[in-house]
Amino acid sequence: MEDRESYLQNTEVIVHAGGLSERWYPVTQGKIPKVMTEIGTNPRPIIDWTIMPYVKAGIRKFFITLWHNPDAIIQHCNEISRNTGIEFVFLKEDEKRMGRGGVIKYYLEKGVLDTSMHKINVGGSDIVNLDLKSFVKFHVEGLSKGFLATLVGSETGMTQFDKIIFDSSTGRVIRMDVDRIVDLPEDSHANTGTVYFDDGLNKVFMNITEDQMPIDWENMGDVIFNNARCFGIARLFESWFPLKTPYDYKKSKDIDFEKWFGIDSVDKYLGSYQK
Repeated sequence: MEDRESYLQNTEVIVHAGGLSERWYPVTQGKIPKVMTEIGTNPRPIIDWTIMPYVKAGIRKFFITLWHNPDAIIQHCNEISRNTGIEFVFLKEDEKRMGRGGVIKYYLEKGVLDTSMHKINVGGSDIVNLDLKSFVKFHVEGLSKGFLATLVGSETGMTQFDKIIFDSSTGRVIRMDVDRIVDLPEDSHANTGTVYFDDGLNKVFMNITEDQMPIDWENMGDVIFNNARCFGIARLFESWFPLKTPYDYKKSKDIDFEKWFGIDSVDKYLGSYQK
């Protein structure tokens, strides 16, 4: 088995940034991609804060899935590359959506994503102040117990998000409940959109059929969740800031994300930003 450092080095980080998001429409009127919405007291696009914990940890390459209005995201990421040397690989969906699972299948088959490498999947508008070393440690420890996937969950009394239903004694995921309700039941966490997949699950994505698409990994059922456990370290608005609604946007404008991440300057990590 790989040690934790080698395991992380053999991991590809995928940020899903292609969504249009009907709930976000009042904020942007669809004129710009959701992840390009500026937030924070030092305004930067959402995607900058989404990738921050990984950049802090030394990740220098990201795979960005694209669909709605991709050019603005590409231009912004290319500017970051010019300033920092961070590499971005763009995974464009066709006009017909593939979903967060389908796009992985497509680019594994194309050889753009490596079938021998592990995958961290990140929601483009879910900002998680994640300790990557702790995440890798928990995930690698789970491999010896048969867990090939680790879902980052948030324990909270209220949720508008997908729920991770799990066995509290083992952390084993039972299912993902995609019906959004207000009250979060016991033995369940809100889904933060961040998940670690061992390379042993790449074949599961490869087995997605054309008639199943579009399909998100959250909707792939037992082929994912029979091998998964929950890492419930996120706390809503403390270490996880989801951007789903105009209310979230309004709240985000008053957040000092540099302080939130414990950094002096975002420019040090991503270069300067001009709209």
